Amino acid sequence: MPSTFGFIGLGIIGLPMAERLLGKGVPLTVWNRTAEKAEALQTRGARLAASPRELAQRCDVVITMVTDGPALEDVTCRADGVSAGLRVGGVHCDMSTIDLDTTRRMVAHHASRGTRFVHAPVLGSKRAAAAGSLLIFAGGPPAAREKCAPAFAALGQKTWQWDEPEKATATKLACNLLLAGMMEQFSESLVFAKKAGVEPATLLEIIYSSALAASMYQTKGEAMVRGSFVPNFYLRNMLKDLNLVAQAAGQLGVNLPGTRAVREAFAAAAKSGLSEQDYSAVFEWLKKNAG
Repeated sequence: MPSTFGFIGLGIIGLPMAERLLGKGVPLTVWNRTAEKAEALQTRGARLAASPRELAQRCDVVITMVTDGPALEDVTCRADGVSAGLRVGGVHCDMSTIDLDTTRRMVAHHASRGTRFVHAPVLGSKRAAAAGSLLIFAGGPPAAREKCAPAFAALGQKTWQWDEPEKATATKLACNLLLAGMMEQFSESLVFAKKAGVEPATLLEIIYSSALAASMYQTKGEAMVRGSFVPNFYLRNMLKDLNLVAQAAGQLGVNLPGTRAVREAFAAAAKSGLSEQDYSAVFEWLKKNAG
C-alpha cells in the first residue's frame, strides 16, 4: 500500500515543493503556521490539518521544511506536535537545513517513541523545487528512506543516501558553505572592478565567457548589478547556516579561516538591514562599504 504524506512548512522553498508533490499525484495533507498558505493548496487537492499532531495522525510520512533546528524541535515535540500524532513505525523526514546536534536529538527522540527520523535537506532554488530538480541528501534507516522514495522521486533530480542522518546534515552545510563563499568572493570581484573603473557589466561578460562561469553567477549577476535582491534564499538564513558550519567545525576540530571572513561579511550585511533580502545582497553591503 502506498505511503501517505504530510507536509509542514510552506515558505519560499516549501510551498513549491508541496505544489510539486500535489502536481505529481502524491496525496498530501498540509499544515502551516500561517494558515492562509495551507488553505491556498486546497484547490490543488491538499487536505488541511488543524495541527501538526492531526497531520501526523493521518500520515505514514511527515515532511517538514522549516527555518532552523529550534523551529523543527518545536513543531515536532510540542504538545500538539508531530510526535504526538505519528504512529509507531511512522517516518519523520525533515528537509530543512539544521545543525548536527539537532539531527542527533531528533534521531534519539524518534527512536524513543518507536518512530524513525530521516534527514533529507535539499540543494536548489524555488525554481528547482517547482521543476522537481532539487538535489537531495538523505540520511536515515534504509526502510525509512524507502518510505520517502515517492517524494524524493517527485522533488529531486538526484538523491545521495546514507544510513546516518548526520552525514546528510553535514553535506548540506558543506554545500551552503561553498555557496556563501562563492557569492561573497563574486561580490568582492565586482566591487573591486567597479572601484578601479571597470564596469560590472564588462566583468560579468568576461566571467560568463570563461571557466569561471558558474550557473549561480549567471543567475544572480545581472540582478545584483541592477540592485535587485528579491529573496530566493534570505540573507539571514545564509548567515544562520554559516553559524551552523562554524559550530560544527568547532565540534569536529576543523580550522576554517576563510569561513570566518565570509561569515563576518554576511553578519555585517545582516546588521546593516539586509537580512530579509536575497543572500546576494552581501554585494550591496560590500558596495556601500567600498564607498
